[in-house]
Amino acid sequence: MKPKLKTEIGSFLLFVLVVMMTIRISSYFTLFPDSIAITRVVKIALRLCVTGLSFVLLLILKSRIIGHEFNWRNKLPLIFYIGYLLLGLLSFLWSSGIAFSSLQWVMTVESLVFVVLYYQMFLVAQKMYPDRIRMGYIIGVAIGLISIAFVVGLFVDPALFYRQTHGGEVSRLGGFIINPNELGMLAVLGAAMAYFELADEGKKKLFLPILLICIAVLLLTQSRSSLISFFLVTGLYVYLSKSKKLKLASIIGAVLAIPVIVRTIVIKSGDIEEVMSMTGRLPFWTDLINDGFPREPIFGFGFMRISYADKFDSVHAYAASMTHNTFVQVLLNLGLLGAFIVILQMTTLSYAMTVSKDAKLKLFAVGMLIPLIVNSLTEFGIFGESNYGILFYQFIILFFAVTLLKNQAFFDRKKSLL
Repeated sequence: MKPKLKTEIGSFLLFVLVVMMTIRISSYFTLFPDSIAITRVVKIALRLCVTGLSFVLLLILKSRIIGHEFNWRNKLPLIFYIGYLLLGLLSFLWSSGIAFSSLQWVMTVESLVFVVLYYQMFLVAQKMYPDRIRMGYIIGVAIGLISIAFVVGLFVDPALFYRQTHGGEVSRLGGFIINPNELGMLAVLGAAMAYFELADEGKKKLFLPILLICIAVLLLTQSRSSLISFFLVTGLYVYLSKSKKLKLASIIGAVLAIPVIVRTIVIKSGDIEEVMSMTGRLPFWTDLINDGFPREPIFGFGFMRISYADKFDSVHAYAASMTHNTFVQVLLNLGLLGAFIVILQMTTLSYAMTVSKDAKLKLFAVGMLIPLIVNSLTEFGIFGESNYGILFYQFIILFFAVTLLKNQAFFDRKKSLL
């Protein structure tokens, strides 16, 4: 194949991967807030389309890589994750809302199917074009495009893209298209991808603007939890940087920015009591543990259910259908058994990351995990109701579970035939 043609094919394949990732993330948005029915149809259609396309492209690309095979290693994190899903399936037998449980379970399983297909396709594409195909580039550009769309939408239709809180005194980007805290988490993830790509000196022209647009979206969401994860991610990459100038500039920037951020974002409308109660979450979690959990302590209320009714009516806080903490969510919907499986899954994943010899992959995964875990403490999270946090967590599991290797037996057999 001519070098020019090979370059063009590699660029096109990268373009397809970015578009698919952008569409997949967008499929979690409420694109038509005025019509729940249309929104559901569009979400299902988009997800099935990219999953089906991943399967077709994987078959095509695999035919181009002769003598290679997928090596499934560090299987325990994936096995325990599948065990968590199987327990969720079994919980249909006692779920307090089987229709809701089954819908959430199917969406989570479909997400895992997409991730398995997409990541295998990515590995083959990366083997074919190692200098061009990178996961950080794909996720970073996809989030960058989505961030640009939200900023543009803010000016075109502020009523749709802004959500008014605190009696109209605070405006948060995300509107009713997506929870502002979820959008903030996505922006931090985009910033993490930008940091990772910026470590390569040749990528500054593209990823410096992506970093800036992600920071702008983060600040516009007014998300406290996402702001914390951004500082953690930034601190990680600054600490690992060899540039003393960057470290000094970061310290000065943080000192100057923190007072303004605390006054405008952390303490909104001067309500310090709201901050101390984590916007009412602490009393809500207390009621969940004291009143809800003892009712079904072993097996829970069923997959993604936290009460016998559609919502848990807290005595000291508010009524809600989810816990705003993914670990409390597991405890309520799958009980102590589910919590035990989740602990084993996360422990084995941590071990797989620790023993991995790929330093870049470990840094990449940690950069992704930070916003996902912080978000999981206050929102849907990695074991909650369907969201793209689950999608990215499933990718992290696959990072350490599968790789593409040469099949030495194939090559030895081929040599003997010659």
